[in-house]
Amino acid sequence: MAYQEKVAVAEAVGAVEPAPTARRRKKINKEAAFGLITVLIPLIGFVVFSGFPIVISFIVMFCDMDYYNLGSIAWNNFATFQKVFTDDVFYRSLLVTLWVASAQFVSLAISLLMSVLLSKKVFGSKVFQILFFVPYVCSSIAVSIMWMWMFNDSFGIINDLLVRMFGEGARVQWFNDPSVYTWMIFIVTVWQAPGYGIVMYKAALGSVDPALYEAAQMDGANAWTQFYKITLPSIAPTTFYLLMAGVIAGLLSFDIPKLFSPLDWTGEAGPDNMGLTTVLYVYIRGMTYHDMPAASVMSWVMFVITFIASFIMFKMRNRKEREA
Repeated sequence: MAYQEKVAVAEAVGAVEPAPTARRRKKINKEAAFGLITVLIPLIGFVVFSGFPIVISFIVMFCDMDYYNLGSIAWNNFATFQKVFTDDVFYRSLLVTLWVASAQFVSLAISLLMSVLLSKKVFGSKVFQILFFVPYVCSSIAVSIMWMWMFNDSFGIINDLLVRMFGEGARVQWFNDPSVYTWMIFIVTVWQAPGYGIVMYKAALGSVDPALYEAAQMDGANAWTQFYKITLPSIAPTTFYLLMAGVIAGLLSFDIPKLFSPLDWTGEAGPDNMGLTTVLYVYIRGMTYHDMPAASVMSWVMFVITFIASFIMFKMRNRKEREA
């Protein structure tokens, strides 16, 4: 029997796989090409719109540049670093950023508390869950404008309530008093952020094994012991994720401080620059004063701070897991 006939008989009885036809090879090649193109589209977008600017910003840190003219780049012997690290406004912006970022911890605690209450399956819990999520999906611009009206020194509802309860002396000059200016941004951040955390915690709480609570009750554990010994460890991955995302979002705060701090001709973001976060200062240096080298240095400083904060949180999580 010829070799081709033996192969045909083997294919007929299923001893060997049929040889791929030219049409099949052509179809596979088309699918591979389509998949490659689909993958390359976001990759090209990243390289053009993110990767290239990152490389340019790293180079510009060590150079002088006229406005945005890349052809004017010239080595400046680290003069930009000296200018940034001797800038008192830059250090003020770091302090404001850390204070605004700390609002994420308060937001996380509120998210956990509200999700625990909503998990009790009381009447109307679904409605409240939706209501708590609304601020998160609202535009930051709309939220900022709404709160600016509420904090208005003259006709804002917050001052109106304070005056009604405590008299005219309780009126607060929110937009003119440096001691309370950053509190406005803090309050708005705490109000807007918990919605996402509530949804995530609600899902995490629903996945905790009820048998653990039943065993704890049989051992005489009270509600607080069950929460501390069972609930918190069970939702630890969700807490870690929300903490990471919240801290990074807090360190990169821009939209709310920008809208609350309209820049006047002096270039100050609120009284005594109390609304000046570092990302907002990067925007001011780069877009208002056209000082891209200084803006690049500050951007990389924020990258280092964010990286260190993330690294510390990962280390703490790994240590907790080893201890457990």
